[in-house]
Amino acid sequence: MNFIKDLSVDKVLNLAEDTFNQVKPKSDVEARVYEVLSHKNWGSSSTVLNQVARDTYDYDKFPIVTGIMWEALETQRPSAWRVVFKGLTLLEHLIKNGSERCVDDARNHSHTLRALHRFNYYEGTIDRGVGVREKSKQLVEILGDDERIREERQKARKMREKFGTSGGGGMASVSGGGGGGSKYAGYGNDDSQWNRGGGGGGGGGGH
Repeated sequence: MNFIKDLSVDKVLNLAEDTFNQVKPKSDVEARVYEVLSHKNWGSSSTVLNQVARDTYDYDKFPIVTGIMWEALETQRPSAWRVVFKGLTLLEHLIKNGSERCVDDARNHSHTLRALHRFNYYEGTIDRGVGVREKSKQLVEILGDDERIREERQKARKMREKFGTSGGGGMASVSGGGGGGSKYAGYGNDDSQWNRGGGGGGGGGGH
């Protein structure tokens, strides 16, 4: 009874959105991104986040990942604050671990990130928007500093090397394959092992 009593219109919409995303036909790539961007009050494992990051090195999978992510970040429903925050967390992970195209793509969407500086949503007296505002500001700051990006990507690479190698479900290195190449070189995290070892990032394994 308490669960039903506590349900608001916003919570019903969030539950319905999660259910719809779970049941609609989708590829493994889409399923992983929707898992990361759910309304659930817990985050995704590093395994799933790294699988999504690996997907961005595939030319065809890159727009699928980023398209769903930016759709979440541009939501017009402030009550979906948890999805927006998770979208920012995913973007941060991609900037540090994903294809270098993720950096350029994020910079091309800087207007979206800046708009989130004004994100506002309250549940009673609880400010649920503060995390979104702070993280969006942090990401804009990082994206404005090439040297900071190189440092963050190098640190992320060392963490992947420390906790795992290519092919595993955990922390692995990534390649510039799938359409990256010299066009996106310069951010200092070009490791070929992840993409080769990950088998193209196809099936699941992180659920």
